[in-house]
Amino acid sequence: MENEQKKCMICAKATPLKGGICEPCQERIRREAMGEQADARIQAEKELKKHGITPDREKGKKRETEGR
Repeated sequence: MENEQKKCMICAKATPLKGGICEPCQERIRREAMGEQADARIQAEKELKKHGITPDREKGKKRETEGR
């Protein structure tokens, strides 16, 4: 019973697992999530520009250092 390999919950391949999902599936899900996150930021910046607000990324960094 110790030699049995569990099946991945995504692809159903019998492989050594960490938490129920095999390593290739974890990487695929991670890449997909990061891509969606980047798309969401770009989309949010476009919406702000539509309303006349220009996002200033450097402004947030300066605020952190000003209080010191």
